[in-house]
Amino acid sequence: MRSFSFLKSASRDSNMSLANARRDMLVLGILIAAVMMLIWNGSEFFQRLAFADRDLGPGLKVASVALTLNVALILFGWRRYVDLQHESEARREGEARAALIASTDGMTGLLNRKGFADRGEELRRGAAEAGQPVVIFSLQLNRFKAINDRHGYDVGDKVLRMIASALEQAVQPGHLVARLAGDEFAVAMAADKDQPAIVEQLGERLLRSVTRPFEVDGRLVQIGAFLGIASSAPADGQIPDFLRRADIALDRAKNARSARPVWFDEGMERALIMHSEIEQGIRYGLDHGQFIPFFEPQVDLLTGDIIGFEVLARWEHPLSGLVEPDRFIPVAEEHGLIGRLSEQVILAALTQAAAWDPSIKISVNISPTQLADSWLAQRIVRLLAEAGFPAERLVVEITESSLFADLDLARTIVTSLKNQGVRLALDDFGTGFSSLAHLRSLPFDVIKIDRSFVSTIVNDRESAAIVRAVSTLADAIGVPVTVEGIEDAATHAALAGYGCAVGQGWYFGKPMSGDQAAALLRSRREKPGDAPPKSRESRRTA
Repeated sequence: MRSFSFLKSASRDSNMSLANARRDMLVLGILIAAVMMLIWNGSEFFQRLAFADRDLGPGLKVASVALTLNVALILFGWRRYVDLQHESEARREGEARAALIASTDGMTGLLNRKGFADRGEELRRGAAEAGQPVVIFSLQLNRFKAINDRHGYDVGDKVLRMIASALEQAVQPGHLVARLAGDEFAVAMAADKDQPAIVEQLGERLLRSVTRPFEVDGRLVQIGAFLGIASSAPADGQIPDFLRRADIALDRAKNARSARPVWFDEGMERALIMHSEIEQGIRYGLDHGQFIPFFEPQVDLLTGDIIGFEVLARWEHPLSGLVEPDRFIPVAEEHGLIGRLSEQVILAALTQAAAWDPSIKISVNISPTQLADSWLAQRIVRLLAEAGFPAERLVVEITESSLFADLDLARTIVTSLKNQGVRLALDDFGTGFSSLAHLRSLPFDVIKIDRSFVSTIVNDRESAAIVRAVSTLADAIGVPVTVEGIEDAATHAALAGYGCAVGQGWYFGKPMSGDQAAALLRSRREKPGDAPPKSRESRRTA
């Protein structure tokens, strides 16, 4: 393995030191021989000089002094030259050793990020001269943290070294293998233009080599991995550019939970750029109040009276106009902006609705990431106080799937809100986990059936059976049912016959601004008994 490179380097340094010592002995011998020859050949001259008469003049004495000084300077200069040679060699050896350490991962002996970039550039230049593309494999382990948590960091380090060895054994000589970060690895190779199948086979071999069981200290350890592949063929660039594209493909593999390698394509990069632009736009929009509430009517299915509104977020973009939530909500959740965005929209909605009919309820959605905030109940109470909105008119909708992450924390938040007088609705009922258990353990006031069942209730017997069963169950435990996604009169009639209390959907009205909602309420008071509007053929996600 590459981890033995340090031992080889130490052995090489020892051999070089021995060679330097031998050279020093040779230089010393030459100097001694030169001095002996000088003494032998100049002995007569020094004897005459020693017994010369004073009348010989100062010239001969000056020459003798100069000769002596020259001999001393030659000896000193030569010795200094030898010392400088030693210092230069030691400096070069130190620089080479530092460069090796700087480019090598100390844990596995593989290349690190810097070493991968430097060696990769050499590989790229050689491949370019040969007319070959460079292929980069970006690999990330899955569930590796669980190894450290369950077995300790010593076992985790051993697994990393085993994975490094497995990767080196899976590639061919000339391929570069690197550990870029804690659980991230990369491989670079020069490939043939017309043989992408060979590249993909290598990618699958790399995945198999790291996801197989490893025996560590008498126990079997197995983890998962995802792999992205990028090639230099579609575009020019440097190794960091190719690695970035392979990382983008890796992210796509992780999001899709793909067990096979995923190739990079230009569409992924465009989507990433758009994603980044949306993120920056959300941050700017939050600072400038661009996120506003829209209100979708909730209607009593028997009387047709509006009893409340569900608050939906809209982005009032200065260039794109009104942006639907499915474009920005997932991005806000991913980057931790959903809490601030939700509070901004809820506060604006409660402030507008505070002046409406006191019987009108306002329903707001809570993101699963917000439900992980232990201070969520206090934040909602603060919004109620700022808006001057009565707590009993607020309905907080919590999706069933979000309860699964931390049921104890969810129970604490729900209880706190209930104690303040806020009503709770279990949203998307039937799409999560352990629905009956949630109804028993959490004090919900409303059950909201997901639109996926409602939209097909007329033509799908299974959907109709599910809605009927939920309605019967809710009636038995005394909890009213709200259904969403009502688009036509037939669906409306069927749901009313099943005993569902409240419904919403485009059949009763599109999501509207606060001013439009206030105007709708005024018109309903002036003209009581209006029938619901006619069915709309088209439908958009609110």
